[in-house]
Amino acid sequence: MSKETIVNENNQKTIQTNRPRTAELVLGIVGGIFGMIAGIIAIAIGGLGSAFGASGSGSIGGLGGACIAVSALAIVLAALINKNHKLMGWLIIICGVLNIVFVSYFGILSGLLIIIAGGLALRK
Repeated sequence: MSKETIVNENNQKTIQTNRPRTAELVLGIVGGIFGMIAGIIAIAIGGLGSAFGASGSGSIGGLGGACIAVSALAIVLAALINKNHKLMGWLIIICGVLNIVFVSYFGILSGLLIIIAGGLALRK
């Protein structure tokens, strides 16, 4: 934990500590990994649907790819959580919501983990 001394306009010193964001980092990485697995499952189901001639199954593969991309972005944002925790927290929450929207039931676990990581990042 790093400490930073700040002097305000009344020459009063305050010590501000930067919190380690381990919980956000771990939840973001685990949620991102589960999201990538959900995206791979969605791509596989889309491929099986296409093989059997189901209508609309091609879009499932595309949404699975988008889920993988959003999950990778969530992992990167979780790794950068110490730079600007408020901004990264909101972006991580958006990634979690998109994860649930893209692959619905497959993305609930990963989306919730990512949303919790973003919510934890918004606290002081």
